[in-house]
Amino acid sequence: MKRILAFVLVITLIFALAGCGAKKAKKDIINIVEENYETILKACQEKDAETLYTIDGITEVKIVDGYVLVYCKGAGIAPSSQDYGFYYSEGNIPVGVGYGPHIVCNIEDMTPDGNGYKGIVDGNSFYTEHIKGNIYFYSNAY
Repeated sequence: MKRILAFVLVITLIFALAGCGAKKAKKDIINIVEENYETILKACQEKDAETLYTIDGITEVKIVDGYVLVYCKGAGIAPSSQDYGFYYSEGNIPVGVGYGPHIVCNIEDMTPDGNGYKGIVDGNSFYTEHIKGNIYFYSNAY
């Protein structure tokens, strides 16, 4: 009985910390965008990954079909992992961004959720929310 109780407490703590981590990650990424907006915007418009890499908090940049996908942080171990970042959309169209980062679903495959959109592909969930201009926050869980 003690082992079951200890297990339940540990799992509860993990889920509680994961929720706080997601909120903090989103806040941190929005701060990165707000504090570096002009530099990020220009670099994204010019597809200048080198400039993006000079900004603290950015660890990976990929340019795909009019999108500049920027990975900032992740947490967890598969199958309970989450990634967070932002992306620039030339057409100002939101998408679902997956691990890597890469585009996994279009807006047509997502549904409104709070201030953004969510989608599920192959059991993995994706969320995106507008930050400013053509820049969007993303998170995914797989």
